[in-house]
Amino acid sequence: MGDIEELAASYERKLIEVAEMHGELIEFNERLYRSLMAKDHLIVQMRQELIDLRGPVPGDLSQTSEDPSLSDFETAHRALINVWIPSVFLQGRAANAYHVYQVYIRILDNEWNVYRRYTEFRELHNHLRGQFPQVDTFNFPPKKAIGNKDAKFVEERRKQLQGYLRTVMNKLIQTLPEFTARPSKETLLSLLPFCLDTPQANDGGAKTPRSKNSSRFPRLGRSRNQETRPEPQSGDL
Repeated sequence: MGDIEELAASYERKLIEVAEMHGELIEFNERLYRSLMAKDHLIVQMRQELIDLRGPVPGDLSQTSEDPSLSDFETAHRALINVWIPSVFLQGRAANAYHVYQVYIRILDNEWNVYRRYTEFRELHNHLRGQFPQVDTFNFPPKKAIGNKDAKFVEERRKQLQGYLRTVMNKLIQTLPEFTARPSKETLLSLLPFCLDTPQANDGGAKTPRSKNSSRFPRLGRSRNQETRPEPQSGDL
């Protein structure tokens, strides 16, 4: 009888030990899961910060985008052209001062800078709306007359314009197969002269006569007679 009681007590102790080990294992798994989730969130955040700084590269879109409107076609071909706005700087003086956005474009191994004012982005948007009805659904930042020099406002507008240009490029690739067939700077400029890196209008807003060369997009930009804008040394406003 004593042996049976001792054996039962031994089993009970082992069951308690197993239960304690099971509880510790569950607690360890929970800590490990929380740690992995935190690291995954940090990786996504850091990857997005890198994209904001230097634009997407092949693989970025499929891993970071949560936009269900992006089709498999767009995901596969987004890397053909990368565009982002890394900095904004103020040009002009007093009441005539305005912000200029540095637009950095990369097609394969070819990359260049374009400098545009908000008014030029708006002109591009209005022209595209006339050619592509779906452009009305794109998120384009509205005009603001008061407070448009505020640093926080300018930074938010920079992000919005960057997102807008990327959406335009997506639709450009999706609807114009000639670019997909021959992705190059020359092809892009023939379709979207907004990306031309040579100025085409003077500071006063006067525009040069439109080129007779036909284009599926409006020719927007600054005068060739104006000196090329100096590249910003930093992203400071």
